Amino acid sequence: MKPQFDNKVMSSFLLWFDHTLLSHGEAFTNYSGKLYEVDALYNGLYTYGAPFKQFVQDFSISGATVPTGIYLDSVFITPGQSNFSGINYEQGHVYFTSEITTPSTRLSGVYSVKDFNVYLTNEAEEKLLFETKFNLRPKTTQTETGLAPNEIVYPAIFIRNNGGFNEALAFGGFENTVINVRAIVLADSQYLLDGVCSIFRDRARSLVTLFDGVDMPFNSLGGFKNGVKYNYTGALVGKTSENQYVFIENVSISKFNREINLKVDNLNPNIFNGVIDFEISKPRYARRAYLGDDI
Repeated sequence: MKPQFDNKVMSSFLLWFDHTLLSHGEAFTNYSGKLYEVDALYNGLYTYGAPFKQFVQDFSISGATVPTGIYLDSVFITPGQSNFSGINYEQGHVYFTSEITTPSTRLSGVYSVKDFNVYLTNEAEEKLLFETKFNLRPKTTQTETGLAPNEIVYPAIFIRNNGGFNEALAFGGFENTVINVRAIVLADSQYLLDGVCSIFRDRARSLVTLFDGVDMPFNSLGGFKNGVKYNYTGALVGKTSENQYVFIENVSISKFNREINLKVDNLNPNIFNGVIDFEISKPRYARRAYLGDDI
């Protein structure tokens, strides 16, 4: 099935949200250190990882180190060299076509780690808050392990489509599409929680650029598509048509009540949580979408 309007909005919103948090909040930390074996084969590839996820992958973030390669036996290599297949920025992993013996003494990297991992999700708040045990991201590079692909660490932000509707504006199928997007913020301090909420409260009445599927910068391995380095502000060049934007009508911040927080504390006692709700609108010819003209 080809991507529909909601698919484009959510994937584009994720890129915008991640870039906004990294650029306006300088929400990253620079690291260097060993890479460790991860007990997982991905598509037949040997996996090695940092004790952190996610890597910063956006070259438009000033001061951040976006890894383009790693060190093998103190020699810098890039994908295509020495059986090195690529970097998965979301997972904090690197892939090889052959096994690396004693990787913690032979593999290392220099990279920036996001202060908040950012995920798209379809999970309900209740499952995230009451049924999921999160591990705090290690504070130093001394953790003697790579993180497994299914291991979710916090601080983290989960973004989900919270529903929407169309309202008629004019004859001919011209309607205002409203999509409600919710960001569930899990922080390890009140300071970080308040900082994230402040950044995005002030993004009300701003534009988010829409990207088509061919514009998405990452491949199936989590690396750069066709080897092209991802730069969010660079990707915006040429996207000047009003059809290539959605508008953030309103942003609201809320905190869970005491009863909910008591339940959260039972499973994740050190998490500070909050919710950011975005109301996104787009006047468009919704009917034309079925004729291949989705604007």
